[in-house]
Amino acid sequence: MARMLKLALVSAFPPGRQSLNEYGWHLAHALAERPDVAEVVIIADILDDPKPEASLPAKIRVERVWRFNRVGTVATLLGALRRVRPDGVIYNLQMASFGDRELSAALGLFAPMLSRAMGLPSGVIAHNLVAGVDLENTTLRGKRLRQAVVRMGARVVTGALCRASYVTVTLQSYATHLAAAYPRARTALVPHGTFDTDQRAWVDLETRPRRIVTMGKFGTYKRLETLLAAFDRLRSDPGFADYELVIGGSDHPATPGYMDDLKSARADDPGVVFAGYVAEEDVPGFFESARLSVFDYETTTGSSGVLHQTASYGAVPVFPRIGDFVDVCEDEGLGGYHYAPGSVEGMAEAMARPLANPATAEALARANRDAAEDLPISDVVGWHVDRLRALVEGAKLSDITLPGHRGGQAGKVA
Repeated sequence: MARMLKLALVSAFPPGRQSLNEYGWHLAHALAERPDVAEVVIIADILDDPKPEASLPAKIRVERVWRFNRVGTVATLLGALRRVRPDGVIYNLQMASFGDRELSAALGLFAPMLSRAMGLPSGVIAHNLVAGVDLENTTLRGKRLRQAVVRMGARVVTGALCRASYVTVTLQSYATHLAAAYPRARTALVPHGTFDTDQRAWVDLETRPRRIVTMGKFGTYKRLETLLAAFDRLRSDPGFADYELVIGGSDHPATPGYMDDLKSARADDPGVVFAGYVAEEDVPGFFESARLSVFDYETTTGSSGVLHQTASYGAVPVFPRIGDFVDVCEDEGLGGYHYAPGSVEGMAEAMARPLANPATAEALARANRDAAEDLPISDVVGWHVDRLRALVEGAKLSDITLPGHRGGQAGKVA
């Protein structure tokens, strides 16, 4: 009988609202469903506004030990792991998981290397890499010196991440970069994965409300000005005049007040609804009640979780033809309607096309749902548990691919 594993998961976690908390939620639940996992201990972020923990399966325990933007996070994480004494640890990370200030963000990312040095098998899910981000379209716009410092620091941090037991990335372009830059590291392409698609009935687009949605943390590279202007243009067509736009989400931490300003400007427009933060249990209904899901992005920072949710729950995605959106579509077989970044007219046309052609839109949405089902989060978690078990037992990491995934190289350890 296989040894039962006690695993730690370092991640932001609901009811917190830091980046990747929803993904951490799904990882934890998928880990807990494994019969060969005895316990999952979430090493989570401390909430500035404490809230009751959500109801969780008996196998999951949450320990909130680290704070966003604290330079001492790495020591805190290592102390928690020594106390918990798991068989292995998975880090659910993006480059700003531990802070939006360069020093605190960078120092926290040394934890996977150091926990491996402690003798603890340590895997990293890296949702983005600075090498794949256009910094000119972030809060560093126009700050050339700081951009240079960030890129130099990113090379050091990425090298440290690659000294974990293994690192996975969600896009082929990231995997190619790591294989070239860090050829001795154990790296692998393991796509994002999708959630509970086999548990929900399909909702035909034409039976849904005449609604368009968007979701995110807005104000930096994710904005709303182009979308609002494009929505106004769309509604100028009598055939689309009764559509509503529902905006789910909140300010990015770097742009407090952004959403309130837009909400005030639209106070007299009943067709634009600011829904605020969408809790994890409400996400499926949010997308299943919409015909389109629109992305007003200036750049991308990895494989979009919102795009996967859009695909899983059957809304038609409308996004700029840039960077990681293109890569995700090519890697995972997703489709959508595209526009040139920043183009009001282009976005309005990209929204009008699927709304005016419901049969084509329905076929695309169903194809996206099928592609989403190709790699459920349970397969992603299974890959990580197999890797950690091999490390715990001293076995060789094997070259097996993810079950059923159309990308044949996915899951292979370089």
